[in-house]
Amino acid sequence: MSEQPENLAVSDSDAQPPDPIEDGLDWYPLRDSSEDPRWAVRTVWTWVGMAIFLLLSIITLLILGLWFD
Repeated sequence: MSEQPENLAVSDSDAQPPDPIEDGLDWYPLRDSSEDPRWAVRTVWTWVGMAIFLLLSIITLLILGLWFD
């Protein structure tokens, strides 16, 4: 049986390098949300509106299918 030391010291060479994602959290986001391009905001709201409309349409069809079945 091999004996292993109970206290393993971590040397500087074993230390993890700093994470660039955590370093970038101080300066991200680059601008306020009020400065976002209008076309991007309109695109997101269009897709959200379409998703809600389609979800309500599917629910309506399911309810009507149960009602008239």
